[in-house]
Amino acid sequence: MTYKLAPTGSTKGPASTCLIEITLSSAQTASSGDVVAFDTIASTSTPALSLNTSTGEITLDTSKHYYIQASIQVDRSSTTSSFSFAWIDSSGTVLTTSDGGYDANWEYHTGTNGDTATCTANYITRSPTSAVRLKAVTLATSSSVRTETTVFIMEVTP
Repeated sequence: MTYKLAPTGSTKGPASTCLIEITLSSAQTASSGDVVAFDTIASTSTPALSLNTSTGEITLDTSKHYYIQASIQVDRSSTTSSFSFAWIDSSGTVLTTSDGGYDANWEYHTGTNGDTATCTANYITRSPTSAVRLKAVTLATSSSVRTETTVFIMEVTP
């Protein structure tokens, strides 16, 4: 199924849009510096992007526009630790707000209940120049990225 969305200010009319979900088939033990190795993809039609299921690298089509949102769920090995994740490009450089990347930060506060914490990282781009991966920038050693961690992607053909 392909959705037709009319971009704001568009004179071309509706644009074809593919909705994509990328997930983990099992929890992944991770620490600071590790990349989340997503290995499962589902979509409403055939996406132009591709997923390397060994490395979690998402290769984006340079002719498309993307809105990417990762909802990250972590079981922290230290319940008093904070964590952060960020989108990185194929060379390992963190994508900042000037690149369309918005990192995910979860900060521990006294009184926080339980081991599991959730936060969201976003990446918005038109005509991307690089593949992307999700990296744990700060994360307690031997924490666990849960299977509920999901990347949702809107791939728009302009």
